[in-house]
Amino acid sequence: MSMRTVIRNAEVEGRRVSVVIDRDVVVELAEFVDLDDADVIDAQGGALLPGLHDHHVHLLAMAARREGVDLDPLNDRQQFELALQQAAALSGAGWVRASGYDEHRHGELDRHRLDALVGSRKVRVQHRSGLAWILSSAALEAVSDGELPEGVERDGDGQPTGRLLRLDGWLAERVGVVTPSLSEVGSDLAGFGITGITDATPNLGRGRIEVLRQAKADGSLPQRLTLLGVSDDERAAVEGWAMIGPAKVLVDEVIGLDPDLLAQLITAHHAAGRAVAIHAVSRAETVTTATAFALAGMREGDRIEHGSVLPSDLDSLLASERVTVIIQPGLVHERGDHYLDVVDSDDLPFLHRAASLLNAGVRVAAGSDAPVTSVDPWLAIAAASSRSTRAGKTLGGAERVDAEIALGWFLTDPLDPGGSVRRVRVGACADLCLLDAPLATVLAHPDASHVRMTWVGGRLVHS
Repeated sequence: MSMRTVIRNAEVEGRRVSVVIDRDVVVELAEFVDLDDADVIDAQGGALLPGLHDHHVHLLAMAARREGVDLDPLNDRQQFELALQQAAALSGAGWVRASGYDEHRHGELDRHRLDALVGSRKVRVQHRSGLAWILSSAALEAVSDGELPEGVERDGDGQPTGRLLRLDGWLAERVGVVTPSLSEVGSDLAGFGITGITDATPNLGRGRIEVLRQAKADGSLPQRLTLLGVSDDERAAVEGWAMIGPAKVLVDEVIGLDPDLLAQLITAHHAAGRAVAIHAVSRAETVTTATAFALAGMREGDRIEHGSVLPSDLDSLLASERVTVIIQPGLVHERGDHYLDVVDSDDLPFLHRAASLLNAGVRVAAGSDAPVTSVDPWLAIAAASSRSTRAGKTLGGAERVDAEIALGWFLTDPLDPGGSVRRVRVGACADLCLLDAPLATVLAHPDASHVRMTWVGGRLVHS
C-alpha cells in the first residue's frame, strides 16, 4: 500500500482542492496534483475538516456504561424497572451495574425500591451525574465491612438508604475493578469525526492510566489523548503516548465551598507550572471559583469545566484573564425540558450560556461530558444553534450561535481550547474528517450521518 493518500475534489475552506497526505502529514493542497503511487479518494465535493476534538469526556466511564445496563435512553419508570428486573434475572450471583439513572424520569430510588425490583441480587445504579450510586440491600451488605464512611446516606432512624455520594473509589475497592474494553468507544468516536479527546476524570491513578495506555498501544483507542487527572508523580507514566493538560480540581457545594482553600490549591498548581481545570456547575460553585481565581491570580491555560450557571458579572474577570469555559451545549437538548421545570427562575438566564460569553470576550470551547450526555458533537452543534430541547421547547434563545461557530469549539487545539481553529494546511498533522456534502449543507442541519471518513495521523480509522 502506498504511503501517500490523495483526497481529491474536497471542499477546504470553500475551495475545491486535492489534499495530499504523506504518512501522517498534509504535504500539499492544490487544484491538480500528481496521483501516481498514491491511494486516491474522491471526496465528491464533501468538506474536509480538521478532526474534531472533544474537550471534556470520561473515557472509562463511557466504556463501563456500554458493558452494563444503560438507563439513559429509558424515558419512564416502567421501562426503568423492566430493564433492572431483566438484568437481575440474568445476573446469577454476580453484580448488576446500571448507569444513567435520572430521578425525574425513573422515579426516586433507594435500596428498598431496588429490593422490591431485584430481590436478593447485588445491584448498583449510578446517577446520571456520575456523583452518586444507589445500592440494593444485598449490594450494600456485600461492600460493608463494619463502619460505613461519610457519604453513605442514612434515614431518620440512622439506617443506610442505599445512596452513596462521592464514594466511587471506596465502592470500586470493594466491588473490584473490571477493565472495560475501549475499542467500541474508539470506534464510535471515529464515526463522529473525533480524532482527539481530553479525558477530564479527576485523580486517574496509575491503574486507570495503564488501561488507557494499553488501549492506545493496541490501537483500540486511535484518538489522541489529553489527560487532566494526572498528578505530577504520574507524569512519567504518561509521557510519549498522551498529553498532560491542566490539573483537574473539583469544586462541590455539597461537601462545602472554601474560596481561600481553593485559592491555595490553585496557587500550588501554578507554582508547579501547571494551569488548572476547575469543575464548577452551580452558581455557588462558579462564584467560588471566580473568587478563588481573583485571590490566587490566573495563568494561561486556566479553565472552568461546565460553568452551567455562570453569572454575567463574572465575565469581565474571565475575559481579561483569558480563562476558557468548557461548555456542554448538548445538555440544552438532552436535559433542557427538565431544566425548564426545576431550575430557579433567577438562574435560567445564566444556564448553559454561549453567545453572551462570546460577546463578552470570554474564551469558549466545547465538550460532551460523555457519558453524562451523548458524545455526538453534531448533536451539540445543532443544540447550540437552535437551543431546542427534546420536546421542541426553547431554552435560552438569546444564547444561540451560528452552527459554524459551534463547530469551531470542537476544532481548537487540546492545549488551547478557545484559541484559534485548526486548519487543513500544508505541514499540519493529518487528523482529518471528511463529510459527504459541502460544509454549508451539513451545518444547515448538523448530523453525524454526514461523517464519511476519519483519519488520525494519516491512518484511516473510520470509513
